[in-house]
Amino acid sequence: MAHLIEPIYEVSIDEAIRLLQGAHASIVDCVIATQLMLTTERDSWGVVMKRLEIDVPFGEGLVGKSEEKYVEVINILATAERTVSALKWLGNEFPGSLVQECHASTSDGKEGNDIVLVNLEGAVSVRCEVCDVVASKAGQNGKEKKDLKNLGCTLSVPDDNIRRFIATSSIR
Repeated sequence: MAHLIEPIYEVSIDEAIRLLQGAHASIVDCVIATQLMLTTERDSWGVVMKRLEIDVPFGEGLVGKSEEKYVEVINILATAERTVSALKWLGNEFPGSLVQECHASTSDGKEGNDIVLVNLEGAVSVRCEVCDVVASKAGQNGKEKKDLKNLGCTLSVPDDNIRRFIATSSIR
């Protein structure tokens, strides 16, 4: 199944950032061009907006679909923005690391995470789950518990020399 932003594998952190920023810019351009399609009909605004699909530039960089629901695009772009931010931070903290995998708009693989970095020897050194929002009432939707489980931290942090992070946005 295609994803709005396809996963990235085995590139430098800088290249992953460049690829994600390119996909983000292409999709945002399409969203902005679609603004005229937004309805002003008050009685059915929610129904129309929830179902509105927009065209996106399939095949341009990492863009893996030709259309997506407007609401879903907003959510995916927010997660992609958080992923870029996390990659920039990780690049500063772990220079020389490579991106083994990065899932900006997909669920990661069974044994993977949203971002996995490897060191120069090819060993996994960092695992990161990305969440585009942080709630004032953390745990309401169970996302934090799911992320901790995906990081292998169900009962404690494993003693395996792999750094683990949850990247979130600030509350505004």
